[in-house]
Amino acid sequence: MSDTPDVAMGDSSIYASAGQPATQYGLPDDEIAAELPVFLTHKLAKSLHMLVYPQKEHATKPGLINPTVARIKPIHRQIELDIPLDVQSPMYNKERGRELGEGISDVGRLLDTQTLVSVDIPKNSTYLAGVVRNGELHLTPVECLTQLRPSLKYLDRLAEKQKAASKIHDDNEDAEAEDDKDKDAKAQTIQVTVRSAEAEEALRQQQNSIAYIQQKLEEEPWSKLAYHDVGSEESALVAEKLVATNRESLLCKTTPDEYLTAVIGNMNPDIL
Repeated sequence: MSDTPDVAMGDSSIYASAGQPATQYGLPDDEIAAELPVFLTHKLAKSLHMLVYPQKEHATKPGLINPTVARIKPIHRQIELDIPLDVQSPMYNKERGRELGEGISDVGRLLDTQTLVSVDIPKNSTYLAGVVRNGELHLTPVECLTQLRPSLKYLDRLAEKQKAASKIHDDNEDAEAEDDKDKDAKAQTIQVTVRSAEAEEALRQQQNSIAYIQQKLEEEPWSKLAYHDVGSEESALVAEKLVATNRESLLCKTTPDEYLTAVIGNMNPDIL
């Protein structure tokens, strides 16, 4: 392909003509209804993220995800969305919500926000976002495929508070029992586990690597994101960048199978 931001797949031989039987291309017997010219644009290729909501049973409709706060760590490509919870719903347990709210506040606040945090999905193939406009198919490569899952950091904070309170209680008990231990010292059996030097080094490198990555992630500051849902003026302006403006045609020098393999990886030769 050329270095132009938008390109058209101009060789009509790669298209199936309307009305031809699909069996000719190894597909089930279903008549091909239309032939669409394909355009590839890279205007948003470096910033287009596909967000997947695995906790949602159905497709996410516009307006259902309406975060009060959105933020991103651009270097590590981590995204967080704060979604308000309906604490007035009869299904909301306020007693439990107040208990869990101690993980986000010390003033008896209800847990009224669910934070969704991104988890990158390894790309086993190339994903494309497609828009059909005026009988043309416009494709943009997806930079990152991300799942948004509920963050449970408030449970970690709650556990830390409980652990701190328990430690204070244990310290008091230890102080009272210290004299008894001095008076009645007993021999204890100690089990020693010996690892080889190679195993110790491998474990150390693994722990350091994970700790290093986590440290760098924590050190990167959050950048505020402006969230605009489908239907907004801002969303419409960005969506226009998914449509190619350059109509330069390219001569296809590969077969349909070779082209699709280059785009999506190895494929069954009997299935397009």
